[in-house]
Amino acid sequence: MRILFLFIGEPHHLFHALPIAAEMAAKGQAVEIAVASADHLPVAQQVMLAYPGFAPKITLLGQKGIARWLRARGLFRNPRLPILLDALPFLRRFDAIVVPERTTTTIRHFLPRRTQLIFTPHGAGDRAIMLDPRDRHFQFVLVAGEKSKQRLLDAGTIRPGHYAVNGYVKLDLMRRLQNTRAPLFEDDRPIVLYAPHFRRDLSSWDRFGRKIIDWFAAQDRYNLVVAPHVRLFAEASEAERADVEQLAIPGRIHIDLGSERLFDMSYTSGADLYLGDVSSQVYEFLATPRPCIFLNAHKVDWTGDPDYLFWTLGDVVDDLVDLPAAIAAAPGRHACYAEAQRARLAESIGGDPAGAAARGAEAILRFLAKDAEQDKSGG
Repeated sequence: MRILFLFIGEPHHLFHALPIAAEMAAKGQAVEIAVASADHLPVAQQVMLAYPGFAPKITLLGQKGIARWLRARGLFRNPRLPILLDALPFLRRFDAIVVPERTTTTIRHFLPRRTQLIFTPHGAGDRAIMLDPRDRHFQFVLVAGEKSKQRLLDAGTIRPGHYAVNGYVKLDLMRRLQNTRAPLFEDDRPIVLYAPHFRRDLSSWDRFGRKIIDWFAAQDRYNLVVAPHVRLFAEASEAERADVEQLAIPGRIHIDLGSERLFDMSYTSGADLYLGDVSSQVYEFLATPRPCIFLNAHKVDWTGDPDYLFWTLGDVVDDLVDLPAAIAAAPGRHACYAEAQRARLAESIGGDPAGAAARGAEAILRFLAKDAEQDKSGG
């Protein structure tokens, strides 16, 4: 059986699925990897270092046809659909294709009937984005935790026998890499991580971002890391990025708009307090329960809304005038939220993430073996 792990999205998607490939290989199943760009290769190497002996064949896509034409003209850095269309002859060779994004479902009718599309999500947040009708086009879906499973079942986007709950693969991987990280700052001031979302209608960045940086620049009690979702500045010009990056203060305010550290939990594992809006990164931060503050920049009536469930895990600030007091109070108020954080984490990613990749590999292989057996028997 030929199994491909396909990565046509952002490079950080590899953290969510490539460990599953490594665990499959450890069980004796040959796997291949295909990536959309050379930007993916350093991330792949980082994952491979965490799994000694894992050295899969990696195919670099998007080097010809429409995808190459678009890239050469600077129109798209990573044109997903053109990459898929150009790669169809290659993709048709496989019995199963595992992906951490949904665009691949657009080519399902161009693949052989034997080819199973398998989805492993690259997040475990509360927003309704997880309820995507395209999930119905996957033959098998991995789900991080019980909360996600129930919402997907209720929405009809997964069905019994075609999913498995395996835990949060990225956290499983990151625990292998934790011991090699240097501190974020040289002093011992508490570190606040500000991680705004990329969607402008949901993000706190446009309304609050610069004011937050200005406040931290005017005090000396806390250090600040500004680490937005990588897509927030993905299409920004060099001048726009430089305009934000110049707000950094060495040793006090670190601003990262696009490095690999946005993906590898350097910041979520190294900070003392999380300051954000609707990003599912909060669940990565809460792998170790710590204080959180959420910014309601759009005056959302969020109480009771399941898309904002994580806002029950820390104080919610509607007006920036209240932020300094909320930050000062957060360590003392953490006791009010610690138990809920542990409970929500267990619901979202299955509690202890150890073994999530191995469980995912086992579930996929079981499904594929069962499917192959049904084909032989004419079922």
